[in-house]
Amino acid sequence: MDHLVEIAVVEYPGAMQSAVLGLQDVFAFAGQAGGGAVAVHVLSRFERETRRFDAIILPPSMGEVRAEDVPELTLFLKRQHEAGAVVCSACTGLTFVAASGLAGARPVTTHWALQTRLKHAYPGLTLDTDSILIEYGDLITAGGLMAWIDLALALVERFLGYGVAVQTARHFIVEFRRRDQRRFRRFMPDLRHGDRAILKVQHALEKHSASGVSAGELAAIAGLPARTFLRRFKLATGLSPVHYLQELRMERARELLIETEDSVSEICFSVGYNDVPSFSRLFTRLSGLSPGSFRDQYRRQGSRASEGTSRSGDIDQRHDSARP
Repeated sequence: MDHLVEIAVVEYPGAMQSAVLGLQDVFAFAGQAGGGAVAVHVLSRFERETRRFDAIILPPSMGEVRAEDVPELTLFLKRQHEAGAVVCSACTGLTFVAASGLAGARPVTTHWALQTRLKHAYPGLTLDTDSILIEYGDLITAGGLMAWIDLALALVERFLGYGVAVQTARHFIVEFRRRDQRRFRRFMPDLRHGDRAILKVQHALEKHSASGVSAGELAAIAGLPARTFLRRFKLATGLSPVHYLQELRMERARELLIETEDSVSEICFSVGYNDVPSFSRLFTRLSGLSPGSFRDQYRRQGSRASEGTSRSGDIDQRHDSARP
């Protein structure tokens, strides 16, 4: 990324201070390792906040969280999301994501113990509490109280690259589980191009990638004539709407190949295709590997990377034990 990465950590009432401080420490190290390209802002007031951020992080809380207690935060999240920020939550932070409606029908995750309460409060919410981290272009949600670490590494990888994320994980001696070499080709669309009409369409595609929408429906969402929409969409994203949707679906397929044991045919249908051979050919063309080979190679490389992190931790611990 060629501009300063601006990250806001939301210190809402009851936010877990160890997470707020820990996020600052992780990004401070990652910024130094990646050339000092990160600025972290801790926000406790939102009513008059006009800055635009690349990512907004909602840390966990040890107590119960109610969005109605901080109504200005929900409005702040919507404004930032509309401006292109990636909204991120860990554990109880998902409450504010649910209240803002940013997830739509997409699966999101949180601590398993919150599932019943959140489903009751937000019946339209789709929860997958078996997952530690669920990542979309505009939204990242993390599970348990300590999953803010996984969330932080996801953002480091996204904005500063895989190498910096590995270096950061090893510095803090944490496992870089799901993220080691997990993509041989990533699709992380630009959300900071400044064209709000096209950004509305990108958000709609993120939410409905599995079902799909027509070019006419997308133009209507943008509020633009069809030809104007197609021209501005290509200018903002570098892709036609059809190819953009393909990339979104393939990105989700990569996630599912890594995170689940679902068969290739199950993944094919879940991301929006109904022809498994065609899906496999498209995946192979865009990813350079067949779905099965992608899954196998990721797991081999992930295993080696985890062993490397473990050895690095052993060295650090031996070094510490030698100190007086």
